[in-house]
Amino acid sequence: MGDSWDATVAPINEDTVGHHCFGCGSLNPIGLRLRFRTLDDGGVWTEFTPTREHEGYLGMVHGGITATLLDEAMNWAVTNEGDIAVTARMAVTYRQPLEVGQAVRVTAALVQRRSRAIETRAEIRRVDSGELLAEADGRFVRVSAAQAMAWREAYGAEHDDSTFADAARRTASSSR
Repeated sequence: MGDSWDATVAPINEDTVGHHCFGCGSLNPIGLRLRFRTLDDGGVWTEFTPTREHEGYLGMVHGGITATLLDEAMNWAVTNEGDIAVTARMAVTYRQPLEVGQAVRVTAALVQRRSRAIETRAEIRRVDSGELLAEADGRFVRVSAAQAMAWREAYGAEHDDSTFADAARRTASSSR
């Protein structure tokens, strides 16, 4: 995956309509509120610093939060490439624990697109050292045209230039 970590680039998922998604929604008071930016190779990235609220064992981030970071990144990689899809399968490998208070960078990209199935890959690394902490392979399934249009209306109809609205429009009209 590319390595242009320019945080001044506008996020692709800046909320156009407030929503409660645990991973990226601005209205969820306990959500992660992740903001993704694009990489040169078409992938996406975000940075996140977990707090005590994300803790599992003492000082370690709960594995479910780690999995959520990977899942959310893979989904936004799919959206960034022009599809609206949902997670069908995800396999996570935990290499080292994420630590509370330690900034991490999450990256994700598409690996392969077949019919409605989209294969993805994501990883989490420490920002300071680049050490690999966790990685995942995922399969996403493109939603129906009707579902894509319904979500476009709910999340992006007022802002047709958003990444999500563009992907929903393409998914709704796609025969891929």
